[in-house]
Amino acid sequence: MVADFMDRARELLAGGVDDASLNAVGRLLAEVSREPGFIPQTETKSLHGSDTTSAVLQTDSDGLTLMLGKFSAKQETPVHNHNSWGVACVVQGKDRYRHWHHDDEGQLKVLYEKELGPGSFVTWLDPPHDIHSQQGIGGPALELVLFGKNTMTIPRKYYNLETGEVTTALP
Repeated sequence: MVADFMDRARELLAGGVDDASLNAVGRLLAEVSREPGFIPQTETKSLHGSDTTSAVLQTDSDGLTLMLGKFSAKQETPVHNHNSWGVACVVQGKDRYRHWHHDDEGQLKVLYEKELGPGSFVTWLDPPHDIHSQQGIGGPALELVLFGKNTMTIPRKYYNLETGEVTTALP
């Protein structure tokens, strides 16, 4: 089932990665996530040094990667990037997704915030449009996330909003 989704997503992206193609992939991800058995039982590992966990469901040779993430309600993920475009679709629970950007003075600011429920999705383009943070609302949020690259092998930036410090590390 996951392999079929990856093939269909690749077809939707064949003309290029833009808002329209990412939204088409988001709609497809929302559709397939409701199919019984689409999400396999899998072991997840800690992500961002927090209660948030994830598991790679499939990575293709070109880097296209589908992950399952479980975002904690206890704390928001650090503000971070992925160095890749992406599509995140909530499967279970509710998620507060905050998308960040650098303003004209170079300060990191919230561009928008959304509350997402099952079937809701967000998309983002390649850097610098990939900075965000997430947190489950009232309990953990389970999400499927498709990336253009295997982001588990690429160092990402973590932004400390209090100090302005930016660190680079693997997830």
